[in-house]
Amino acid sequence: MSFLAFNVYAQDSTLYYNASVVAAGATEQTPFWEQANQNGSVPLDGKFVLGNLGVYKVYNPNNPRLFQWSAGLQAIGSYGKSTTNLFLSNAYVAAKIGIVEILAGQKSMVTGLMDTTLTSGSLSVAGNARPIPRVQISIPNYYPFYFSNGFVSFKFSYSDGYLGASSINYGSTIRIPRTYFHQKSMYLRFGNTSQRFKIYAGMNHQAMWGGEAQINPLYEFKPTKAYWYTIIGKTVDNRKVGNHFGTIDIGGEWKRKNWLYFLYRQNIYETGSLFKVINFEDGLNGLSIKRIGRLPDGSTYFAFQSFLIEVLGTQNQINSSPLGGLALFERGNYYNSYLYRRGWSYFGTGIGTPLIPASGNTRQDLPKSSSEFTNNNRLWAFHTGLTATWLNVRLGFKGTYSRNSGTFFNSYDKVKQQASVILSAEKSLKMMKGSAIFSSISSDVGDLYNHSFGLLIGFRKNGFID
Repeated sequence: MSFLAFNVYAQDSTLYYNASVVAAGATEQTPFWEQANQNGSVPLDGKFVLGNLGVYKVYNPNNPRLFQWSAGLQAIGSYGKSTTNLFLSNAYVAAKIGIVEILAGQKSMVTGLMDTTLTSGSLSVAGNARPIPRVQISIPNYYPFYFSNGFVSFKFSYSDGYLGASSINYGSTIRIPRTYFHQKSMYLRFGNTSQRFKIYAGMNHQAMWGGEAQINPLYEFKPTKAYWYTIIGKTVDNRKVGNHFGTIDIGGEWKRKNWLYFLYRQNIYETGSLFKVINFEDGLNGLSIKRIGRLPDGSTYFAFQSFLIEVLGTQNQINSSPLGGLALFERGNYYNSYLYRRGWSYFGTGIGTPLIPASGNTRQDLPKSSSEFTNNNRLWAFHTGLTATWLNVRLGFKGTYSRNSGTFFNSYDKVKQQASVILSAEKSLKMMKGSAIFSSISSDVGDLYNHSFGLLIGFRKNGFID
């Protein structure tokens, strides 16, 4: 579990480990905020035991060498009332040559401008599903343009991943053996590191593709040709090659003596609207406030550490400039795909925001379609989170209220209201350096998920190996 994870640093060692074990019980399925944004590691059974062991070779920030390498291996096992699971979550090797990093394998990642600790989830890649195996080249940290005297910096990533076999909704075959995941991003930062105010802007582009020759044999789509068309978003017969999704992001950061303020917006675009943004009504808006000043030494009183509020809207989904002017493309269908039955998912869990869930996670009496990944992608959600300390205990809270309308193709008879909350606490143990006990209580109440109340307790230990 990572909702209250903390970091341990050492001055020289680059070999790091973490381990944890948790036991959880719930009245129904696992409550939303107990399993969301956990990289697909937490079972939905409601009652389970989960163990995690990870070993990592990290970069040495104190070493100025041109070449460094890193790697990670994380195994997760769980036992529930209906499922037993064992898999590798992180399994990667990476090398950094100057400012450029090359990575191969699967590593937990998120994409987009947001507060990564308390967010409801980035719209494109949220860390909700298992990490996708990929090959990636990137500049992971902001690097200044030489002509700007450090005022304008950039970072980027380009990767291709493998999703496995996919069932097909429309085409000359019902299943293809290989589906791929293409991703690229580019972000700019305006403002020197020493300045109090900075502006961020950028975009990310994700595309699912594969099996074009089998799906539509009338076109001679060799894999190399289909890949190129996917990268550039080419249209063939009024349809994009591949299924595309991404966000255009903007944010502003204001740094004061003790607090850091961050305001951000993620604006959605979908297949066919890369350069014609569908609308400015749908997207994620957030305000994050974090304490950056230290509390007085020895302080044990209650103190807020961070606060977040987000609003997510996906009700509109209207494309004012549809492909070819066809009415078929006037309405979006976020996180579903007319072509790939899996939609935007990996191992059955959504790649993007968990607030748009898999159909199997919602109440059984709600309308569903076997051709769609989610039966609820039209919603308004209001989310808040905070962290605090009290008597050397780290406290955390997340709460989300949403109004859900289903999809355009399977709309609900009325708006379904849903509230999901989690309250967590963590205490470090003096007797074992780098260890802590933690617990959480969580609940789902409403019309979208089964009513559920859950309790989780766990122990974790992490640190560097000398």
